[in-house]
Amino acid sequence: MNAKDKMMLRVAVALPVWSTFDYTAPPELITKAKIGCRVLAPFGRKKVTGYIIERIPLSCERDLRDILDVLDEDPLFQESMTPFFQWMAEYYMHPLGRLIGSALPGGLNIRMFAAPRLTEKGEKALDLLAPEDKERLLWVKEHPQKKAPIPLQVLYRLQKQGLLLLEYRRRRLSAGPLLRRFVRAGEGVFVEDFFQEYGDSLSAKNERTFLEQVFSSGGISVTELCARYSNGAYLVKKWVRRNILEPYVVKVVRDPAGNILASNPPPLRLYPQQKVAAAVIREGLGRKTFSSFLLHGVTGSGKTEVYYQAVKEVISLGRQAILMTPEIALTVYIEGLFRSRLGQRVALYHSGLSDGERYDQWMKMARGEVDLVIGARSALFAPLPNLGLIIVDEEHDTSYKQEEAPRYQARDAAVVRGKIEKALVLLGSGTPSIQSFYNAHKGRYGLLRMPERIENRPPPEVEVVDMRSFSRGPAEEEMISPVLKSALDHALTEKNQAMLFLNRRGFTRVLLCRSCGQSLRCANCDVPLTFHLRENHVVCHYCGFRRKAALTCPICGRDALKPYGFGTEKVEKALAEIYPGLRIERMDRDSVRRKGQIFRLLKKFSLHETDVLIGTQMITKGYDFPRVTLVGVLAADFSLGFPDFRAAEKTFQILSQVAGRAGRGEQKGRVIVQTFYPEHYAIAAAKNHDYQSFFDQETELRQQLNYPPFSFLACLRLQGNHEGATSEMSKQLAEEMARVILNWPKRGREIHVLGPVEAPLARLRGKYRWQIFVKSGNSALLHRFLYHVRARSEKLLRGKGVDLIVDIDPYQML
Repeated sequence: MNAKDKMMLRVAVALPVWSTFDYTAPPELITKAKIGCRVLAPFGRKKVTGYIIERIPLSCERDLRDILDVLDEDPLFQESMTPFFQWMAEYYMHPLGRLIGSALPGGLNIRMFAAPRLTEKGEKALDLLAPEDKERLLWVKEHPQKKAPIPLQVLYRLQKQGLLLLEYRRRRLSAGPLLRRFVRAGEGVFVEDFFQEYGDSLSAKNERTFLEQVFSSGGISVTELCARYSNGAYLVKKWVRRNILEPYVVKVVRDPAGNILASNPPPLRLYPQQKVAAAVIREGLGRKTFSSFLLHGVTGSGKTEVYYQAVKEVISLGRQAILMTPEIALTVYIEGLFRSRLGQRVALYHSGLSDGERYDQWMKMARGEVDLVIGARSALFAPLPNLGLIIVDEEHDTSYKQEEAPRYQARDAAVVRGKIEKALVLLGSGTPSIQSFYNAHKGRYGLLRMPERIENRPPPEVEVVDMRSFSRGPAEEEMISPVLKSALDHALTEKNQAMLFLNRRGFTRVLLCRSCGQSLRCANCDVPLTFHLRENHVVCHYCGFRRKAALTCPICGRDALKPYGFGTEKVEKALAEIYPGLRIERMDRDSVRRKGQIFRLLKKFSLHETDVLIGTQMITKGYDFPRVTLVGVLAADFSLGFPDFRAAEKTFQILSQVAGRAGRGEQKGRVIVQTFYPEHYAIAAAKNHDYQSFFDQETELRQQLNYPPFSFLACLRLQGNHEGATSEMSKQLAEEMARVILNWPKRGREIHVLGPVEAPLARLRGKYRWQIFVKSGNSALLHRFLYHVRARSEKLLRGKGVDLIVDIDPYQML
């Protein structure tokens, strides 16, 4: 074949490698090998999944290997997304193929395994081998071409000796199109003629009705027939065998959308501040170029209606939109509003869906069958062919930062995707992140303000309760102060609803031994275990370790363990004892594990079938329940104690957001904030609904310490199985970093290294952890430095049992 007739494919393989690789497409695959398709490609001795990111006509002969197969009929993503994936891989320092694989629906990546088969030589040598090798070959003989529980290096050795032959087989995919069996009238079958010929012989139960339904339907699911007719399976088999009915298979789209939580018709009119914001956004969308805006609207100001106006406008321009929310629970709530107005061209996409549901939704997006995608962080990657708008609701929320690889910030990445695809990006929040508000202040984002609640509703009255005055009172007062108890009494007497917020799940925080003073701690992590009453277990909320609860201290052996502190489960129990018969629901990660449970809880609360909703951060998001007149914050200063420069910001945002759930109807809201630190500026600013004063104090402090947004930050985390090796390697890496800076006499002074230091959570999931932080005022310089450090670390850490994790723009400091 002439070189000019060949096509070179640039492929990002789904392996931890930093380069892309070039292959050729054999003649039979050239037309199938499109950008955005997965391929099966040889890689050393393996066969791996890869993603085509570029097609290049070959002008001269090159010694390239052919791809083995194209795995998709249609591309999984558009060519326009390739630059975005490449930017993310470079900025967040993650292999491109792995990043693309993580963006796609789970279960799509082909996984190969080595399936050994015994050779004739191996059969003859069985009695001559060492016992260990003999046992291995006997297993292979009894399980031919199965995945062997034998180390790969051992299999390679046995193959080299000619004792077995390795063949690579594909694992079954967990995601793909859902196929359903249907039946219809066979070719050449005429209904009237059929009943004349067979009418008298239709003696089985409901047989005539069954056939009439099949003939009139033009094609019907076998599952549906079996559900309607008790003998449906028998009748299908009978008439298919006689060639009267014809079976066929259809791809069926799974519908992940639940019932609509509440139908929200468009308002009769927009309020002046909504009109102004919507007009600016409409003008930006009309230009069809990149622009970014921060919508700073207080809670209850009507931001969601502005989002709807923007989505409606972009659809009218023939483009599509993404609406991201920080929580799956809020996605369910928002979906109901938009689906009730926009109909079925709305897709739902988040990690709570099954692999199959995610696959179906993804393919609908890729085919252009969707106008709006609503989802959590992963919706950022929605493969819409003509993206015109990205909305990031509650843009301040830390849930937009992914804490496992690839460690990306979805809000920041959304701005970059918008720039690449010439889309408008709208960041919305009642309590904007310091970074976004600073960017707006510097003119990088347009700033849209909505400072008033709709219908001129007053902000809720916030009362701060100093819990130090109740520290010696009854145990119940530690959770629910007399002030909050009185406010609850009034709200419930008036037949209103209340929400109680505590960002701590479980029953008690810690079990402490009164004899030796030690707490009951996780076997894998450097954290205390939390007691859960319903399961009667103590659980680690980091690694999932659990054990049966007992009074015996594992350190000293005495029955002296006593619970201290409280979580949402204990609050629920205490409230049920105070108010017998009260309709209470709890919304935290423990109570909403089952699919659909979030929807059921929210539905009950919206219908006033629940009086009090107790929850963690899940209940602080943008819900609108008009009957909620009271919000209680049980431990406002909990987040202030974290070793994190954003601790005050997170505290202010959580308090302001949860307070915003009160008084969204006709009655004025009231918020009770319980704290041991009432004079802290974050709590005082939240009490006064004063974002500007908080921003001014917080930015002044950060500028003094040179923390973001006045610098760029990266965290280098080293983790290993052995404490000494992890500590030593972190120190050696810090020395290597110092050498790199010394070799940069001019630019090196712009880089500041902090550490190494043992992480606040010194041991997590069995790994010992050390951290090094790097700050610089120049993002490009910081990345250049980190790429040098990573290259040196690969040689330094090889064979030491210590891994390096690079986290760009870190949010988790523990």
